[in-house]
Amino acid sequence: MTAVHSIDAAPARGPGWLAEDWWAVAIGLAAVIASAIAGSSGAGLAWFAVVPRVWSELPELWEQFAQDGIRYCVQGTILLAVFTAAARMMGQRAAGFAAGFAVVYLLSLAILSASAWRTMRQFYLETPVIALVIGLILANTIRLPAWLQSGLRAEFYIKVGVVLLGATLPLPIIMLAGPIAMLQASIASIITFVVIYNVGRFLNLDRRLAAMLAGGGSICGLSAVIAIAGAVRAKREDITIATTIVVGWALAMIVLLPLLARAWFLPAGVGGAWIGTSEYADAAGFAAAQTYGGFARDGSISGTPDQALWAYVLVKVVGRDIWIGIWAALLSFVAITKWESAENGRPVDLSQIWTRFPKFILGFILASLLITWSARGQSFADFESVVKPTLIAPLDSLRNLAFTFSFLSIGASLRIRRLAPVTGNAFVAFSIGVVVNLVLGFFLSAVVFASYWTSIER
Repeated sequence: MTAVHSIDAAPARGPGWLAEDWWAVAIGLAAVIASAIAGSSGAGLAWFAVVPRVWSELPELWEQFAQDGIRYCVQGTILLAVFTAAARMMGQRAAGFAAGFAVVYLLSLAILSASAWRTMRQFYLETPVIALVIGLILANTIRLPAWLQSGLRAEFYIKVGVVLLGATLPLPIIMLAGPIAMLQASIASIITFVVIYNVGRFLNLDRRLAAMLAGGGSICGLSAVIAIAGAVRAKREDITIATTIVVGWALAMIVLLPLLARAWFLPAGVGGAWIGTSEYADAAGFAAAQTYGGFARDGSISGTPDQALWAYVLVKVVGRDIWIGIWAALLSFVAITKWESAENGRPVDLSQIWTRFPKFILGFILASLLITWSARGQSFADFESVVKPTLIAPLDSLRNLAFTFSFLSIGASLRIRRLAPVTGNAFVAFSIGVVVNLVLGFFLSAVVFASYWTSIER
């Protein structure tokens, strides 16, 4: 199989509303609207958005699939019909795509099952990482048939996932963060992004790879990498490099951040805010914040475990994650007007700015607004106990499923030998950003806003 440079396995054909971005927006928003309608009756999409749950022994997993078999059949059939219809409208053969997508879906269920294994979860390996590795193994050990390759629509799945991601960040959650958390997150996001990007360019990294590394280090790890990849049309091999580096550092931070914070006896809220400013992945950050909260529980540091977790959530999960849409929109504009103009040697046609603008970013914003509207008038307690589990949690499960499709597709379209030449410089650029982010996060959390984080209450 020949490696593909674009993150699209097939071109997104069709003018206007037939283009890939609009189909991603339509599919993502349809899920959000369905969740809002179902949630108004108290049911939600939980029945449809089934994913493997945590298990320890294989009999537990088999029992899950025996109980949820009908749900998976319904889910798989609907997703197959929806994605195949979209692919057909974009110019692909329906039969070939359907066969490829069916394999992608079944493999993704196996990957989600593996990531739900309790032993695997102890290593904090997120589902997209496992999907990427499985895809790489397939691509580098066997020759994938053409019909399977037609289902590897990495960018399409990314865009759907990003739209669904917007639903997990409604305005009530954003407003809960408050001005201090938002200010700290914004300062860290901007400075760290600028540092990683410029160091990467100094080390002769491709602009798109430098942008993905900067996004992964300054915003939200894997989610930021794939959102920016879709916005700037990154190469698949570069996505793999960025993902590997971001995940490696995220895992290291699970151990490093709590130990450093403990060594300096930071109050629980201050330590949680520092972790929220310096960690790169939500799951890894939760693990680090929970670990640091444990020090408060046994009296080793001042404060409470809840302060560590709440400060982390405000800075990382809310404050930094909302920058995904901002950076993706900005970088898509820069890529169209500056980068591609320089690469092609001719000025950009201004009419192409809207044509080429990533519409899935609009879907990200609309999804957030739709959930905000659905949750209007709810207290925070009602939001946590009703809105989040019935409206947002099912959409989050579907987002993870779409991201799994995407990373499996990316891995299955790459040759490992293509990754080596730029990996070293990419690691150096990101690592310098890590150091800057650690120092900046400590200064903001333990010095500038220390009194706020020390007394933070949920």
